[in-house]
Amino acid sequence: MSRTPDARARDSQTRQIQDNITNVEKHFGELCQLFAAYVRKTARLRDKADLLVREVSLYADTETPHLKNGLKHFADQLAKIQDYRQAEVERLEAKVIEPLKSYGTVVKLKREDLKATQAARTREAKQMQQLERMRQRNPSDRQIISQAESELQRATMDATRTTRQLEETIDEFEKQKIRDIKKIFGEFVTVEMTFHAKALEVYTNAYQHIQNVDEEKDLEQQRTPSRPRKREDDEAEDDDEEDDDDDDLEDVTDEDD
Repeated sequence: MSRTPDARARDSQTRQIQDNITNVEKHFGELCQLFAAYVRKTARLRDKADLLVREVSLYADTETPHLKNGLKHFADQLAKIQDYRQAEVERLEAKVIEPLKSYGTVVKLKREDLKATQAARTREAKQMQQLERMRQRNPSDRQIISQAESELQRATMDATRTTRQLEETIDEFEKQKIRDIKKIFGEFVTVEMTFHAKALEVYTNAYQHIQNVDEEKDLEQQRTPSRPRKREDDEAEDDDEEDDDDDDLEDVTDEDD
């Protein structure tokens, strides 16, 4: 006894659903891994930039005043960008990676629904085979054949019911998948745009700070490094002369006495 057209149609539909679930499982898994790698790379870039900030700041301490000031402000702006980058990493993990990860559980649940439907289909097929054997072995035993027909009918009803439930579940799954893709990818773009917009503003400030360094004043000081020391020496000499005058005045007073 061959399977009914309805049974064959349900089997075809089940295979299509299974293919769709497998497709989502595969590609969402790949997307999750690649987005996670993207975030790890961003975090490593943040760490390298922190080292760069530290080195610029250390170097600034060795330079002339105007260049030092420009480098210090440049390092501050670069550090601020890394704060934004840290926020970018955290938001991508929460708004992109975690939702993609959750699809592992979603797919698992859909596979369980699919297994329940397939089990009902298998019972239906077995009942159909059993009815066929009984008709061949005991064609005149109407009671046994009627009982087998009733069992087949119940199995068919159960298979139809689980198939309808699966259809409804998968329809909702497909709708939610599309909504989630729109939301996840939208969040990714929003997070990246927010970071780059803020970074552009801060990079502009960093550029201005470093370009505002007055090289002529620093060069002038570089050419005459001994002047401040000479002034200090002159002041020290003046103080010594004043002390000498006071001593002379005391000597004169003592002589008058």
